[in-house]
Amino acid sequence: MDTARWAAHAEDFRRLGFARVFLISAEHGHGIGELLDAILEVIPAPEAVETRPDEIRLAIIGKPNVGKSSLVNRLLGTERVIVAPTPGTTRDAVDSELEFEGMRFRLIDTAGIRRRSRVLEQTERIAVLMAERHIERADVAVLLIDATEGPTALDARIGGFAHEAGKSLIIAVNKWDLIPPDPRMAARMEDAIRMRLRFLDYAPIVFISALTGQHVTRVLELAVRAHEARHRRIPTAELNRFFRQFVAEARATTRHRGVRVQYITQAGVDPPTFVLFLNSRREKLEAAYERYIENRLREQYEFFATPIRLKQRLKA
Repeated sequence: MDTARWAAHAEDFRRLGFARVFLISAEHGHGIGELLDAILEVIPAPEAVETRPDEIRLAIIGKPNVGKSSLVNRLLGTERVIVAPTPGTTRDAVDSELEFEGMRFRLIDTAGIRRRSRVLEQTERIAVLMAERHIERADVAVLLIDATEGPTALDARIGGFAHEAGKSLIIAVNKWDLIPPDPRMAARMEDAIRMRLRFLDYAPIVFISALTGQHVTRVLELAVRAHEARHRRIPTAELNRFFRQFVAEARATTRHRGVRVQYITQAGVDPPTFVLFLNSRREKLEAAYERYIENRLREQYEFFATPIRLKQRLKA
């Protein structure tokens, strides 16, 4: 409905047997958020992978010999996976279960991912493919980086697998016990990681030692926060109140000044996915403005350690 005077007619529709009546304006976007929320309530959920709702699927990822199996063993408190100093010893992924502070975890221990052009053995080539598949099975991924080497291009590539798959991500710098106890070293390492892995700026960094157990439970604590964040759903009405109040302040900075977001709704979780409905039939928002919206959403609603997906819908 385009004017308030039509609100009185809603009662006429209720008399016809319609339990819920929505007064909307397609042109101006009024009432669209409430309508979309109602639609989402009745749409059947898509068939999902068979998982336990009270379980966090945690993938330990990283290049060979970075300490993935050692971290799993430390978390489990047992030699669950064979560990050897030779890269590629762990050929396949082995799932293990543990409980931490009332939360059940399934640890997906992946074989090291290498550059395919440098992998000579057939079993290692299969391990590369399996590792990417196991990332798909996870809710949260822990990217291990070797403290003695610092971040590498291969680390960035592996992190990119998890990012593109929409997984929550924690960066764990392993073998920190081998680094001299200089308080400046952590800051330098973090700067190096942020420089090399710019696209993972939302991922928290923790310094651990799988050998000594230093800060390894911190990984699980962060994973719990990330798991909660990736399943967080924000009501459409609240989203649009936030959008009008905060995000729209930056639209004057975009080069596409004629492009406006009429309204926003959350289309899904795991990862959080939002749809921006634009007033333009041909032109989309520029990347910088889209990135600004993503950062503000993460800040406002605490989408911790989790990528956010934004989809733009042009005006019909």
